[in-house]
Amino acid sequence: MVEFHSEPLKSRRLTRRLTMMLATVGVLAVLAGAVALYVYYQRGLESDAGPAGVAVPGLLRPGDTNFEYYKTRIFIEDVKASLGVSFSNARIAMISGVLVNDGDRTLEAVELHLTLYDAWGKVSKERTAFALRPGAGYVGKPMNPLERRSFTIGVEAVEYYWDPKNITIEITGLKYS
Repeated sequence: MVEFHSEPLKSRRLTRRLTMMLATVGVLAVLAGAVALYVYYQRGLESDAGPAGVAVPGLLRPGDTNFEYYKTRIFIEDVKASLGVSFSNARIAMISGVLVNDGDRTLEAVELHLTLYDAWGKVSKERTAFALRPGAGYVGKPMNPLERRSFTIGVEAVEYYWDPKNITIEITGLKYS
């Protein structure tokens, strides 16, 4: 038995091709718009430090007399170290403590240099990170005089023989007002 249709077969193929072409053009237009928005918003996120890290303008460093003066008024208390394992089986050291501003000025940024040692006292891993930074953290506000604030810094790819009782923390950068 043979069925007859009123429209020719060629016309149906042409309609189907036209629909596929329009759908493809629409999907490509949406993808191009998404890429344009992504590039537009990423351009505004570039920092002064580049891809390596975070820059805080006006940060005082060792050797500056203002740094050396106020460094003696900042204390790090209750330092604790713990070990975590990520889903990819990477060992991550989590160093936490309490930052104490015992001076008379408002702290905006504090940069710390962490040194982790192994069981034999040799340097295992080093990391420099901000314990306090403008616009970052839970609060995102500067530290007032006589204020205490907790911090946590993670160090990735820690050795198997890392000694959590042997950690050195040094203040390497300050910004205060």
